[in-house]
Amino acid sequence: MKIPTRLHGAIDYAVASLLGSLAVSGTLPRPVRRVMGTASAFHGSYAVLTDYEAGLRPVLGMRAHLLLDAAGGAALCGAALLMRRQPAGSRALLLAVGASELLVTAFSSASPVSGPGQGSGPVGRVLDLHPPSAEQVGYPPVDTPKPVAGDVFVVDSLMPGPLGSALPVRMTVIRLPGGDLLLHSPTRFSYPLKAQLETLGRIRHLVAPNVAHWMFLQDWQRACPDAVTWAAPGLRERGPVRRSRVRLDNDLGDVPPPEWEGITLVTVPGGLGFLEVALFHEPSRTLVLTDLVLNLEAQKLPAALRPVARLLGTTAPDGMPATYLRAVIRLRRASAARAARRLLDLRPERVVFAHGAWFERDGTAALRRSLRWLLD
Repeated sequence: MKIPTRLHGAIDYAVASLLGSLAVSGTLPRPVRRVMGTASAFHGSYAVLTDYEAGLRPVLGMRAHLLLDAAGGAALCGAALLMRRQPAGSRALLLAVGASELLVTAFSSASPVSGPGQGSGPVGRVLDLHPPSAEQVGYPPVDTPKPVAGDVFVVDSLMPGPLGSALPVRMTVIRLPGGDLLLHSPTRFSYPLKAQLETLGRIRHLVAPNVAHWMFLQDWQRACPDAVTWAAPGLRERGPVRRSRVRLDNDLGDVPPPEWEGITLVTVPGGLGFLEVALFHEPSRTLVLTDLVLNLEAQKLPAALRPVARLLGTTAPDGMPATYLRAVIRLRRASAARAARRLLDLRPERVVFAHGAWFERDGTAALRRSLRWLLD
């Protein structure tokens, strides 16, 4: 059952008031109170501007409002993980408020019954999440192989984004010395795409390189029953993965399989079970990542999402992982920094990743900028 928008509005103002009260509480450390005060002002300001029962001016649509809720909750959770010098109780309070906000957001309706801008005024006045067309979101042509360098191709596609939006996502295809194809982070399946790939070689290896990029595996496995699936270590233990019953044949390690001649693997660890296995194609000097770099182009994002992406640090030209993922990786900062330096030591000419404009040239310099949060 969805939380109706009228109740959600009441929760919004209650949360803003609670955060404001905590911000002036003498029992919390000053850095924690500053975070609470900022969160209170942020929360209350966009609640007033939302086109729902609790809003005053119809500037934001409800979907955009829920996206801001999610960003605020994630930011509070990230602050709890980053503020390691603060008392454990204060950090637990930040984490509890942030997690509660994410939970309420996940179960809230995005369809208000009424609001100050509904039923009057021009149709496009309220900002919402949906861009004018899918072509503007992604990198056309979508769902078709495009050459990158010798034996390396990309397939740009789309995936469901937050609250009904669409986001760009990318698969990297590598033709191995024997002629077989490796699909790194497979995107959505279609038979026309499979037919196009088979003109390049036999689809023999499917790679799920981190805890998030495995969702399309089963469709490819059904269509390519002879393909072997390789997974990031620990992926098979994740609850959603177990429940999906997706087949994971082998775990990736530091040493690539014998058939992957010319490929180097580097594991970048993080906390809370996160890790990402990076792949370097030595003949073309191409580094392949998934979420370690996000480089979203603002003009390809819905208007309401652009300030959130900038706040999270994920926008071009030198985007980083989102704030909460940086916080998770920093839980194992020393090991992650060593892995990042290994990636730079490979001196890639180009860097391909799953979301946004990939680095087509000056790959090492661009990667160093995007990893400055971990290396500096």
